[in-house]
Amino acid sequence: MEDPKSYHDYVIKDGRFIGRFEEMYRDFDDPWHQSEQPNPTGRWVAIQHLKRFGIKSVVEFGCGLGYYGDWILRETGIAPLGIDISETAITKGRKLFPHLEFRVGTVVEELQKPIAAEAILFAEIGWYILEDFDRIMQLLREKHAGKYFLNNQVFYKGTQRYGTEHFTDLKGYIEKVPFELLGWAEATTAQDSTIDSSTIFRIPG
Repeated sequence: MEDPKSYHDYVIKDGRFIGRFEEMYRDFDDPWHQSEQPNPTGRWVAIQHLKRFGIKSVVEFGCGLGYYGDWILRETGIAPLGIDISETAITKGRKLFPHLEFRVGTVVEELQKPIAAEAILFAEIGWYILEDFDRIMQLLREKHAGKYFLNNQVFYKGTQRYGTEHFTDLKGYIEKVPFELLGWAEATTAQDSTIDSSTIFRIPG
């Protein structure tokens, strides 16, 4: 019997990046169980970073359906601008959270534009932008000097097959980002196969 279709197969499969996000959001109502706030420790830590550094505005890349953006609003009073590559995700997000602002776009495209927010947040999209990583760091430095850069990311305990030439853990990720590290956290349990993390950097400028 053929295995049931999984939303994971639209993203990374057999060590290869697939990236069919639009199809995934069309075929699945709640990929990554976003309504349940997956990877809550990293997400909570990023919220604390926003509070601690007195950040008043943020753009969330990889906003998906908008659940995390709504959590940020409830905890900090910041209404993030949510950006996602999937038009279907954005359409659903606008219906779920009409009080939030959403926009369809890619990281590289959007970072070439002015961003009024004080902080740029990558919401667990790190594995999906590896091919553009150096370009993205360059755009952050050239176009968004002086802003905060936050990254939430999940790492895998010995099972990662994709992206290993870039980094495999939080230490490796931090070493790859060419900005001042202000704060970081990672968390897991003995039962988890993943490690949840959050970092905040200051882009020089």
